[in-house]
Amino acid sequence: MLRFDFKITRPYLGLTLPVAVGTQMDNLVGFAEIFLVRSLGENAISAVGISRQIVWVVAILMVTVATGTMAMVAQAVGARNLEEASQTAKQSLTLVTLLSGAIGLFGFFTSEMALASLSVPEEIAALGAPYLRVFFLTVPMMGIQRTIDTCLYASGDSRTPLIIAIVSIIVRIFVAYGLIFGTWGLPEMGVTGAAAGGLAGGVVGNVTGLWALYSGRFGLVLLPDTSFVPERARTTRILRIGIPAALQGLFRNGSNLAYLKLVALTAHPAVALAAFTIANQMERFLRRSSLAFGTAATSIVGQSLGAGDLEEAERRGWTSLVISVAGLAAIGVPIVIFARQFMEIFTDGPEVIAVGVVYLYAMALAEPLMTTAITSEASLRAAGNTIPALYYTLIAQWLVRIPLAWVLAFTMGLDVYGIWYALVIFSGVQGVLTLRKFAKGEWKTRKL
Repeated sequence: MLRFDFKITRPYLGLTLPVAVGTQMDNLVGFAEIFLVRSLGENAISAVGISRQIVWVVAILMVTVATGTMAMVAQAVGARNLEEASQTAKQSLTLVTLLSGAIGLFGFFTSEMALASLSVPEEIAALGAPYLRVFFLTVPMMGIQRTIDTCLYASGDSRTPLIIAIVSIIVRIFVAYGLIFGTWGLPEMGVTGAAAGGLAGGVVGNVTGLWALYSGRFGLVLLPDTSFVPERARTTRILRIGIPAALQGLFRNGSNLAYLKLVALTAHPAVALAAFTIANQMERFLRRSSLAFGTAATSIVGQSLGAGDLEEAERRGWTSLVISVAGLAAIGVPIVIFARQFMEIFTDGPEVIAVGVVYLYAMALAEPLMTTAITSEASLRAAGNTIPALYYTLIAQWLVRIPLAWVLAFTMGLDVYGIWYALVIFSGVQGVLTLRKFAKGEWKTRKL
């Protein structure tokens, strides 16, 4: 018999909402960049959207560090071992700096190749390549910021990352505006200026975040007698937990790129890509909301596991699942109602609007199903069990999503609409598989 603990609803939402708003800040940047460059034409809109998709494929490897950090810090906090939490946080920062630096360099030198591999029209690739190169320069700062935020979330502090994100985003958008249009004495860089603003915002975010961790005023403090020098045993634990999660993210975002390539192969690629770019920002809004619920669930379940209360951990896992699915279903209602008005904010092209509206309908239906997978997976991650979610991602997103989208779009003649329909089906498959694994309860007794 399932047992719930809805007494945690208020603290759970109190942790989730700041995480959701904080993680939506990057999505807000995506909206803002597309809004700012819309006057430069639909090719500029597509260049920004497609380039951001590429960055997130390789940047997801930073999850290797963040996932292991989340589980280990949350359990250390639950066990009231602050030295363990500090040591894990410091070594995680070292690891993510090395990893994200390598990712940034690789992406910088392969930007043109990445765009060409997606069959992107030349006029879009010409705008996207310089934007993409600059964007990759911000990846190390993204990695450091994600790790700082993860440490604070794991300790139960979701407000500090939100404040840091707000400050960073304000700087980023103002600098981006100035560089896109050449205002305030800044050079006019067009589409590339949108990415350059991220450099300024990243510096501000990193400096503020490190100050927060060192100050001792917030959820976690970096203690002076702990070290940034990696310990083999601790590094192995972080990577053992994080590598399956990173591979899962890599396969998920790789599937997104394959999905994008199918969109580019439809009968009217310019229309389809523009619709995808605009509507996908709303999909990111929904997905980040789901991930915020998942982050909060990992924190509260992990702390219960660290305290040795396995029954409470399971109750918190089930309660988090119910609240998150209900929340995403509710968020989807206004998206369906105002789908056309949303598309009209960014474009006045009737064909782009029509295609994008159907995409918005599909994602509003799909996201509660995906949230089922994400929140169930969050409890597994709290216990350090990240391998099952990797398998389910491979099955749902590569063995179901891509072949099904191809069949519906090109074999059955549904064109881009068939690609949208596949979104709903694969989300249901992934949700069912992950929920079944969570319901077995084996994760509760797993040791980090």
